[in-house]
Amino acid sequence: MIDYTTLSYGRNDEVREIFGMFEQDQDVAMPGPRRLGKTFVLDRLVDGSAARKWNVVKIEVAGCSDARAVFRELCGRVDRQKSGGARILSVIQQRLSQLISPRRDQSGPWYNHLLTMDHETWFERLIEGMHQDRHQRWALLIDELPIFLKALHDRGPDGVIQARDFMNLTSRLRQSYPRVRWLITGSIGIEPLARDGNYLGVLAKYRPFELKPLTPSQATDFVQNLAAQGRLRHRTRITSTEAQAIVVAVGWRAAFYLEALAQQLTDAPSDDPDAAARSVEAAIQRLLEPVNLPIFGTWEEHLRKHYRDPERTLAFAALGALARHPGSLTLDTLLASIQRTELTRAQLLSLLTRLHVDGFLTVEDWDSPDPRCAFRNRILHRWWNRYSPQPTP
Repeated sequence: MIDYTTLSYGRNDEVREIFGMFEQDQDVAMPGPRRLGKTFVLDRLVDGSAARKWNVVKIEVAGCSDARAVFRELCGRVDRQKSGGARILSVIQQRLSQLISPRRDQSGPWYNHLLTMDHETWFERLIEGMHQDRHQRWALLIDELPIFLKALHDRGPDGVIQARDFMNLTSRLRQSYPRVRWLITGSIGIEPLARDGNYLGVLAKYRPFELKPLTPSQATDFVQNLAAQGRLRHRTRITSTEAQAIVVAVGWRAAFYLEALAQQLTDAPSDDPDAAARSVEAAIQRLLEPVNLPIFGTWEEHLRKHYRDPERTLAFAALGALARHPGSLTLDTLLASIQRTELTRAQLLSLLTRLHVDGFLTVEDWDSPDPRCAFRNRILHRWWNRYSPQPTP
C-alpha cells in the first residue's frame, strides 16, 4: 500500500486544509472536472481520519436511483465502520428497538426494513447519533451528488420535487445536527440544477473548495514514481526529461491522463530532449489508437448524458470547430468557425463557461472583449480532431 503522506503529489495540503475547514465547522463543496482527482482526495480524507480523531464516511451516489438508495448506501458504509459505526448503530438500534424486534428473523442487514418503512426517519436518527458521538466527530463525503440530482431531474416535475426535497432534508439535518460535517463533490455543474429546482439557497451554505491540477513538479514526481513503483507495463524508469515531456504533452496535469500516456512508453529511457520528445510522441500515437477509445470517450458521453439540446448540439459544434485548429481561438473566431446563424455571441460565451467548468476547455482573459479558449487537455484536443464525435451516435 502506497503511503501518500510522504509523496509530493499525495494531496497532503488539500487534505490538511479540508480537515481544517471541518474543524472550523464548515461544510465543503468541491466541484471539479472529471479525472481531476476528487475521489482520490476523498479517499485520502478517509485514510487520514483516524489520526485526526474523525470518523469519515464516503459514499458515491452517481448510481443511486432515489433518496432511499442514497440512505441505504450510507447505512451500509456506516455499518462497516470498525469502531464508530458499531457504536452509532448500537444507539440507534436501542432507540428503535420497538421497530426492530418484530423483524429479527429477516435476512440481510438489520436496517433493511427501517429503510423500507421510513428511510428519512432512519437517516435522521443516523445523523443524530453521529452528532451525539462524544468519542469522535463525523464527516459525510458525498461523491458525484449532481449526477444523482440530475437523474432525478430527468424524470420530470416529480423528479425535480424529489431532488429539492432531498436537498432541503440535508439542509435541515445540517442545521439540526451541526457537529456532523458534510462535503459534496461533482463533475457536472450543480448550479443549473439547483436553479431549476429552487434549492440554490442550500448550496450557498457550503464553503467552496477549488481542487487544482497537480503542479508541474508534482506531476513530474508522479510520472517518475509510476515507473519506480512498478505500475507501468513497459518501464521501470522514466527520466526527468521524459517526465517533463509527458507533462507538457498532456497540458492538463491530471494524474489519470499522465498515467495513461506514461503507460504507452516503450522505448528505452533517455535523457536526450529530442529522443524523449520522439518517445512521447510515439506514445501519444499509441494512446490515440481505437483500442484506447474508452479513455477519452467518456468526454463525448458526458455531453450526451448531461447536456440538453440545443446546448448539446452546439457544444459538439464548438468543440469540433476548436479541434480543427492546432491552438487556441478567440471567441469571435470560434463563433465564425462554428457557422451557426442561430448562435449568438452571448450564447457562445455562456456555453464556453459551462465547458470550462466541466473541464473540456480553458478560457483565458475572461475580462477581455474577445477572450481566447483552448482544449484543456492537449491529447483530448487531438483525439477530438481525429474522431470528430457527433451529438448522436
